[in-house]
Amino acid sequence: MSNSKTAVVTGSTGGIGGEIAQLLASKGWNLILVNRSAEKAADQIAKLKSAFPEIAITSYNADLSDLDQIRATTAEIVKAAPKIDALYNITGILTSSSVQSRQGHEIHYAINVLAEYLVTHGLRPALKREASDAPTMVVTMSSSSINGVGKLEVEELVAPKKLGLLGAYAKSKMALTIMSAEISDDLKQDNILIRAIDPGPTRTPMTTGGDGMPGPLRLLAPLLFSSPDKQAAKVVFAADPAAFGGRTGIMVSGGKEKPLPKLAKDPKLKEQLMSKLIADAGQ
Repeated sequence: MSNSKTAVVTGSTGGIGGEIAQLLASKGWNLILVNRSAEKAADQIAKLKSAFPEIAITSYNADLSDLDQIRATTAEIVKAAPKIDALYNITGILTSSSVQSRQGHEIHYAINVLAEYLVTHGLRPALKREASDAPTMVVTMSSSSINGVGKLEVEELVAPKKLGLLGAYAKSKMALTIMSAEISDDLKQDNILIRAIDPGPTRTPMTTGGDGMPGPLRLLAPLLFSSPDKQAAKVVFAADPAAFGGRTGIMVSGGKEKPLPKLAKDPKLKEQLMSKLIADAGQ
């Protein structure tokens, strides 16, 4: 039977997002799935409904690099589902190409940072709870690639000097991790928790076949990286509001709480990053 909890999962049609949706469904969660491909979403939903006929599944198709589509989709979701218990921001991109979004933002920044900020903001009315209620949860997907980021300038998010895993991708994930910590106090006022979660290196189409991965690492990924189902379990565990003492604004890596990166303590960087996000999100 459904436990009446509802989760929004973006990027649910493959890799770790697909396994998270599967795991939540097995626990009786109702699902709201947001994906770019209608065909892949339809196939996923058919399989989930066959395996878990008791849960409710709703699907929305949106390109999360397009801010207008994010605004429209989140507004539709809030209207249809005024109570959401968890948001899993799983959609991400890793590429060696320099691509601009419809609004002119570099694609790694547009999807890996700005979209997660705007989706969270758009769904906030449905995530909001009274202080006497159990808190809700927002998950953002960090990455172990941020360990190689020693410096971050906001201008580089707009015009990366280097693309690929150790370039624009890693820096966008660092920005995302900082953003998650920065908005945690504000979200806490509405009894919403947020955690940046790095499940660890995962075998996905993006890591084993994507052009953004360094060649040698792409070849080793099938042997060295963990399976999506194992990593999904870590993410769902870390997303339990009661875990880690109920703390918010933290980073969880490999199932354990880790200190926030040093860059997350740089007041100038934090101010510049949040100013840019607010301006680009049109708030």
